[in-house]
Amino acid sequence: MIWIIGNQGMLGKELSRYFDEAGLPHVGSDREISILEPSALRNFTKKHRPDWIVNCSAYTAVDKAEEEESAAFALNRDGPANIAEAAADLNVPLIHISTDYVFDGSSAEPLAEDAATGPQSVYGRSKLAGEEAVRKITERHFIMRTAWLYGEFGSNFVYTMLKLMESRDSIKVVDDQKGSPTWARELALLISVIIGSGSTAYGTYHFSGEGECSWYGFAREIYRLGREKGVLTSECEINPCPSSEFPTPARRPRYSLLCKEKVKREYGLEIPDWKDSLAEFFSFADIPLNAV
Repeated sequence: MIWIIGNQGMLGKELSRYFDEAGLPHVGSDREISILEPSALRNFTKKHRPDWIVNCSAYTAVDKAEEEESAAFALNRDGPANIAEAAADLNVPLIHISTDYVFDGSSAEPLAEDAATGPQSVYGRSKLAGEEAVRKITERHFIMRTAWLYGEFGSNFVYTMLKLMESRDSIKVVDDQKGSPTWARELALLISVIIGSGSTAYGTYHFSGEGECSWYGFAREIYRLGREKGVLTSECEINPCPSSEFPTPARRPRYSLLCKEKVKREYGLEIPDWKDSLAEFFSFADIPLNAV
């Protein structure tokens, strides 16, 4: 039995669907079981006795976190610590989702798992604190850092761009931040491989799509596919711009490309190029025409 914490979010919903397809028994919880209340977590584990726990819950309002530091640290540090305690009490593995925001973005080469961290935002610091809490409390952990996540469920960059492209004649998109988009379904596949294989290769892993692009490059491919698949009916000019034209309260990493050699070596994965994954997403996902 797999317990998905945060099962109503983008990745949580994708995991639920993927586990159903794979025939993996699972239960889920969201805000009705507070990760800030250890007693609520204990009661849930007593009832369901999970063999694995996957924590998809998080405070993800990156800019708002600059004003709500205590809330961000509560959900991104204290909550994971409570979940890790529950996993340790049960002696079951914990898969915990983290982020590229734990890095400072100054690298010029793909970031390996042992690269120096240096978060530049409250969100990044709170997520790093969550990683550290999990490592301290339970050895049986998989920390999965990912970046630029999009999927069929919930708000994300793909849907935001499609809405703007359908409603405006032109848009500007940041071209000086580099990374690689990640389809939530492919992250769900990796998690199912880890669980299905009964892996004990605990530690920290990086996972994202292959290849590299800027947000502008990502947006151009979204537009191309949107027009090709009939999701977009209006023409829109997409122009590059520096991030200085869109100042935000939280500082974003300028370089978020993650090295995936460890995860590929351990689990024998062939990770598709991000463009191929995005094309598959457009074919697979139920994107409402003209109403994204």
